[in-house]
Amino acid sequence: MNTVPDRNSASASNEGPRPQYEDVAEVVRYQLSRRSLVGGGAAAALTGLLAACSGGGSYSDKPANDKPVATKSVQIGKANIPTPRDQTLIVGQVEFTVFDSFNNLIPNGAPGSGGYEMCREAMFYLSFATGELTPWLATGYKYNAGNTELTITFDPAAKWSDGKPLTANDFKFTVMLLRDRPELFGGGGELKEFVKDVEVPDPQTAVIKLTKATPRFHYNFISAIYAGFDIMPEHIWKPQDPTKFKNNPPVKSGPYKLKQAIRNQKMFVWEKDPNYWNKGKLDVGPQYVVYQSTSKQADQAALAFERAEFDVGSIDEQHAKQLRNTGYPNLVTTQFNDPNPRVMWLNCDPSRGVISEPKMRWAINYCLDREKIGKSIWQVEVPPAIYPWADYPTNEKWKNDEIANKYKFEFNPQKATELLDEICPKNGAGKRAYKGKEVNLEIITASPVDGGEYAIANVLKTELAKVGVPATLRSLSGSVHGEKFERGEYDIDSNWAGISFDPAQMYADWESTRAQPIGKNAAGKNKMRYRNPKFDELSRKLAAMDPAAPEAKPLLDQALEIYFQDLPLLPVIQTGYPSYFNTAFWTGWPTDEDLYQVPLNWWQHFMFIMAKIKPTGQKGPA
Repeated sequence: MNTVPDRNSASASNEGPRPQYEDVAEVVRYQLSRRSLVGGGAAAALTGLLAACSGGGSYSDKPANDKPVATKSVQIGKANIPTPRDQTLIVGQVEFTVFDSFNNLIPNGAPGSGGYEMCREAMFYLSFATGELTPWLATGYKYNAGNTELTITFDPAAKWSDGKPLTANDFKFTVMLLRDRPELFGGGGELKEFVKDVEVPDPQTAVIKLTKATPRFHYNFISAIYAGFDIMPEHIWKPQDPTKFKNNPPVKSGPYKLKQAIRNQKMFVWEKDPNYWNKGKLDVGPQYVVYQSTSKQADQAALAFERAEFDVGSIDEQHAKQLRNTGYPNLVTTQFNDPNPRVMWLNCDPSRGVISEPKMRWAINYCLDREKIGKSIWQVEVPPAIYPWADYPTNEKWKNDEIANKYKFEFNPQKATELLDEICPKNGAGKRAYKGKEVNLEIITASPVDGGEYAIANVLKTELAKVGVPATLRSLSGSVHGEKFERGEYDIDSNWAGISFDPAQMYADWESTRAQPIGKNAAGKNKMRYRNPKFDELSRKLAAMDPAAPEAKPLLDQALEIYFQDLPLLPVIQTGYPSYFNTAFWTGWPTDEDLYQVPLNWWQHFMFIMAKIKPTGQKGPA
């Protein structure tokens, strides 16, 4: 029986709840592989958000040349906010476009990344930084012996921002609404597939009756990246049409309430809720938190950070490096691994020609100079990726280095040439041909031409040309790229990996039954049209198992070996991005030395940082 003990139960420690631990990779991979359960604002924003996740590498706020530089004096600018500067945390964010609606179940129904998280809370939080699972709105979960029922208990102290109790009835209302309304973000999908009913024997207990056994359904209620499952207050939403309701101002449970949204300044002002239900465990420091779109001009945005008009964000690595080299004293740069390695998706459908051959995919793999890409292409130096998941310590259990070494990834054009000569030798005109048709691969990416994924693809294109494989490379707009990617109208897609909970959840999306014909939308499943009956068999067996169970490991290893043999997806590099904090007004930020929490300001976990930072006493200009 899988379980997280109820933190209010008699078995809990007298010293308070002990941290619970959940496998980070399992939860995240599952949530994003089951994207239909993620709320609308999150589902719409995931691609953009994850493209900006913090990543691997090591940073220091020292000059790049490591030589001492005199401390630079700091000129504090006057922030354009309607609240006292010394009581306000200011976060620079992406372009906000929605200001009068907080309905994340419909397109353009809620603000984009970041600010909305100040008022939303999750049932459980899973920290990538520590591996710790923290029960929050919920206090625990457990399955029955057959994994056909999932019981979740809720904190009796939980309240909505209007003072009404937050109960299991709100949870049931949300689950059933989304299960039965496929037109809503989060509607239908996994809820429709797995939820037979939800029973509420008392206000703190929900029993989910599942249509079939699964040991992973609780993953849907854990916030590991962004929004996770978002409980809605039944007393607010039940009378409303969820396709039209604006939910303005939002009634949520978090430590902040919306004070005002200022459209012409692209700004949201959140104010500390004096009646917050969980203040004993989370007493946030800033009285106000302002999320504001930054200037589209990088120089101007960086200057605003330098003048401490923003406390978080508003600066890129190029400008941060300049500040380090001039001795700027208030910059903190913090690293955190992106959960998405950069990858090449390879189209395995036979109708695409030579790319459907595993030997061709291995030839492409031999043309990937991962060391060069990691050292010179990405904005910071990052390591090569071998496995199709992030290099978190918690992912170590899924690795098998003996198998990986058997199918060694290396930059080896000679081996690529040998494979190519075997499967698509040159014709009389000196062109490589497969089944009588000259080879020419189509590479697509959603990255702009100055973006990292485009640059990675361009390196590959150059190396392919050297071994006689011409390729076209096109940067496509988000919607055009998404359509071609989902419809299988590509040979290679330079992209990010996507995340599943554990390898078995990722593999489930690669099963042959999920492979649509070219031209039909894949709906997020098996976008490379991979088919392997043996792999399917292993995936089906793993689906009913706890991935951490001893009996699962041999099957996971067998599936991993088939993956290495067939290579439907090529990991290229781990992904690194820094996060930037200014210490002029607030200190106590997570650092490389003390990474106490995920440092990303658009994740729900950011509220835990709000409880750790302290004011410096700086008042700012009059």
